[in-house]
Amino acid sequence: MHDFFDDEHELDLIEDLFEYLDLDAPTDDQMYQLYGVFKKDIIEEPIYIDDIRVVYDNRRSRHPLFRGKPVGFEHICTRESKHSGKRNFDPERANKIHWIKPVVHYRDNGRIRFFERSHANGHNQRYFWLYEKDYVVIIREITESLQLVTAFKVDEIERRKFQNWYNQYQN
Repeated sequence: MHDFFDDEHELDLIEDLFEYLDLDAPTDDQMYQLYGVFKKDIIEEPIYIDDIRVVYDNRRSRHPLFRGKPVGFEHICTRESKHSGKRNFDPERANKIHWIKPVVHYRDNGRIRFFERSHANGHNQRYFWLYEKDYVVIIREITESLQLVTAFKVDEIERRKFQNWYNQYQN
């Protein structure tokens, strides 16, 4: 196990995976690297919380960029359009795919704001918010298992909402 300073050090070191990701789509090489991180961190060396494996939506994506890859991977690299309802590539989300594991791994670090909320579908969701870098990982409790829902850079509106939820959870 790492001591406190190692934990802080690793959280300090996380940076974007690529210097540049196009707004429309990653290059083939970037997609290969993104999926490689997902395979390693989520599939091959999965995250465990309290001895429970964190799974992902393994249905096959029909999204043009992610066809044949897991829907769970698509959700980490895309954002739903409020207008069309379609999921569009989100370079800022995708570029932080390798942040998921350290944020959850170091969940006891004081820099991670943890809170839980009930989702509209009735399932409890756990939020792991790396506050100083405005990054959140969301994991949903489904029956006896845990499922990685998504992870993303928190914007201004979400920051206020998450801060309120965090404050409510603390009380």
